[in-house]
Amino acid sequence: MAMRRHTLSRATLVLASAAMMATFSAGTGAPAMASSANTLTIGQAFPFQNEFIPFIATDLYTNNIWSMAFDSLLNFNHKLDFIPWLAKSWKWSKDHKTLTMWLQPNAKWSDGQPITSDDVLLTMDFLASKAYNTTLKGEYESLVDPIVGAQEIVKGKKTSFAQTGGFTKINDKEFQIHLDSPDAAVLYSDIAAIVPLPSHILKKIPFQNWGSISFNKKPTVVDGPYQFVQVNGTDNVVFKANPLYWKGKPKIENLVFKTDNPDVAPGLLRNGSVDFQINGLKASDVAKLKTLKNVYVKALPDNGWYYLGAKLNKLPELKDYRVREAFEYALNRQAMVQGIMKGYGSVVSGPLPDVSWAAATPKDGLNPYPYNVAKANQLLDEAGWRKDANGNRIDPVTKQPAEFQLTYPIDPVREAIAVSVKQSFQALGIQVDLNTPLDILTFYDKVQKDDPSIQLFVAGWELSVDPDPRSLWGSQNPMNYERWVDATNDKLIDDTWQAKAFDPAYRKKALIKWQLYVNKQMPVNFLFSKDNLYAVNKRVHIPDNDWVPTGHLPLNPQEWTVSQ
Repeated sequence: MAMRRHTLSRATLVLASAAMMATFSAGTGAPAMASSANTLTIGQAFPFQNEFIPFIATDLYTNNIWSMAFDSLLNFNHKLDFIPWLAKSWKWSKDHKTLTMWLQPNAKWSDGQPITSDDVLLTMDFLASKAYNTTLKGEYESLVDPIVGAQEIVKGKKTSFAQTGGFTKINDKEFQIHLDSPDAAVLYSDIAAIVPLPSHILKKIPFQNWGSISFNKKPTVVDGPYQFVQVNGTDNVVFKANPLYWKGKPKIENLVFKTDNPDVAPGLLRNGSVDFQINGLKASDVAKLKTLKNVYVKALPDNGWYYLGAKLNKLPELKDYRVREAFEYALNRQAMVQGIMKGYGSVVSGPLPDVSWAAATPKDGLNPYPYNVAKANQLLDEAGWRKDANGNRIDPVTKQPAEFQLTYPIDPVREAIAVSVKQSFQALGIQVDLNTPLDILTFYDKVQKDDPSIQLFVAGWELSVDPDPRSLWGSQNPMNYERWVDATNDKLIDDTWQAKAFDPAYRKKALIKWQLYVNKQMPVNFLFSKDNLYAVNKRVHIPDNDWVPTGHLPLNPQEWTVSQ
């Protein structure tokens, strides 16, 4: 998951990146299905977690599985516009502090019980609960944090938003959510992602036990298009169509998620063991995949980007934004896209990639920073980074030849980026030493904690659909890894979500104004956005408009079909 607080997209990026460098034994394969002709086998190149209550597991691969069984209140389409889902409609109060939502009247659980306001409340209470935020991961408490009384529940003083004044049940299909203050981003960045859970099954089970109950290992009641049949460790999960799905029974009867090895995925697609590979495909394998007569490759731009970060709080020599601009001009980012991603990506020069509805463009005044070493050297000269007789840039703070340490995680893409950065800076007379790559979790732990060993670092973000800037860019937010403190930036960010921003046109203008400021100040050096690559057997038919540029599964699996 929004670019706000701690969101699903942010977490999935971190864990997805961790998996990029892992190797696995291929999955053992799914059990034989009763009707293999009407079965779709989906390959995931990385293991999932055997925890399927939404928001307990935080990785993309488990999310892909449980999203087939549980629906959220809202969803988004191929244009990244939010659309009704389990919530068929909604309305704000005049003061924008109360949101009224109406659930789909025909929406039922797979056991025939209706989906109700109580199910929404249960999920909200779970996400805010002290148990979820201590015993369990607590990754998504942010989804309910803006709601009245959230911190009372987090601290154990209350147990439900029905007690705090944060939730009002009007009837089984209508409810109200009450906010502490107006927030133009909160619906799409937070509330949209809430996934109702079956209160008639779970309400009597203490939250602290949810991680270990059998329902978490294999849910028995769902409201999504598919029901769990069998879970085989982290190798595969078998589903069957949910005949009571509110959007209609799926046309494909059986669904299998299979963990495979990214190195053997092309072979599995070739022999038909996998029908649909949704992650782990290497850009270098695309040419090979395109030679297969039974497979087509789908490339979609990603809603995220790689970047070169710097600990600005520890590197005063980078305080002058002209230095950071010089770095951007010196990085041959188009060459990175061609060489590292084999062309499956696009250069990014600001905080929102082109797929975002609010992305600033050169027509708005966005500087694309074309590769220009001469311009980079000019800016460094202006910033007082003189050269010595040997062509070395002299660090204006240390008065010594400029030298930086660059840290990156074990990942072939980021390793290639690190090498390219080293070469680019060398052309400017700046020495960059590459540290030993770290496993992804250690890498992010060090970056988050401002470990003394971290100066420059190669990282990336997978953004949420709503472009709320707060979590990544606010001066005091812990995910502002660069520790960029800028009062003008904070003021521009505030303007993107406060009262006037409930007008979509005003909000877009505010977001563009903020992006242009970031584009000039260059608190990070933006590199490129990758394409998400999918490989699909031609017997599988997915409507074009169901594909979404987020790295997740396409929409409306109930409409997919397979040829016999």
